Amino acid sequence: MRLRKPFLIFWPQYFDGKRSRSKGRRLPKKFALDKVTTSDIAKAAKNLGYNATIEQGYKYSRTWWDDPGRVVLDAKGKKKSKILLEVAKEIRKLHSKS
Repeated sequence: MRLRKPFLIFWPQYFDGKRSRSKGRRLPKKFALDKVTTSDIAKAAKNLGYNATIEQGYKYSRTWWDDPGRVVLDAKGKKKSKILLEVAKEIRKLHSKS
């Protein structure tokens, strides 16, 4: 089992613009995106220089019926809210390139 302290967990539901805050969205509407996958989050985090690992088989407790999976990120001492915004902006850049 890994130590929990330096790591943060990011669920795709945090970024979903179609969800309400009570259903798990953590970003303001203007930064939220549609159809974010764990691979999108991991790719964006790696582009920003974080160590990211995708863990399959885990389900977000507020929406347990959704697709499983989460991304574990090495925080490097930064706050989760700051990293969340950075990753959302990077995902937006990646989606606009495709």
